[in-house]
Amino acid sequence: MVFLTFFGSSAYHNLPCQIWQDMATSACGSGWPIRDLALYNSFVRPLWSFGLSTMCLLGFNGQLHPLCGGSILTWVGWDPIAKLSFGMYLLHPLVINVWFLSRTSKFSYSHVDFIFLCSGIVTVTFLSALVVGILVEWPLSKITKSFEGWLWNGGKTQNASMKRSQVTDDNNHEAELVVGERQQLLERTS
Repeated sequence: MVFLTFFGSSAYHNLPCQIWQDMATSACGSGWPIRDLALYNSFVRPLWSFGLSTMCLLGFNGQLHPLCGGSILTWVGWDPIAKLSFGMYLLHPLVINVWFLSRTSKFSYSHVDFIFLCSGIVTVTFLSALVVGILVEWPLSKITKSFEGWLWNGGKTQNASMKRSQVTDDNNHEAELVVGERQQLLERTS
């Protein structure tokens, strides 16, 4: 999967060709023959998805131990990312657009720039999703849960119903004590 990711990056060493430019005469385009471009573009996504699905299947069945896959897939560090994944999904186009549209110079590709760019975008997206989660998503989730509880309790607050259940429990306990005392008195008198 690493090969599929970085093998195709050599296609982006040059700028894309404009309509009036020819790949053979100017320093634009990938420099790959059309047959290689067609094969790469046709098979890279199916091969990537096959590799990812194979890794997940082996990991879920517990057969990925030679590659430490079981410990990677069950790592505790995935929990915060999993809780923020939908927010990250919604915010990442915004972060990418701000990142690229605020540039004042042309973009030139290199592997190091690509790695730092992806790392920066993921970090900024994660932190943005964390802020949105703390300030918006989680408080609204608590409000929604309490509102749903209020609806299911027939418009009564949960605290009142909880107090009622506590009073009922206390009364049941007292009734049990009274019954127990009566039984003791009956045993003494007989």
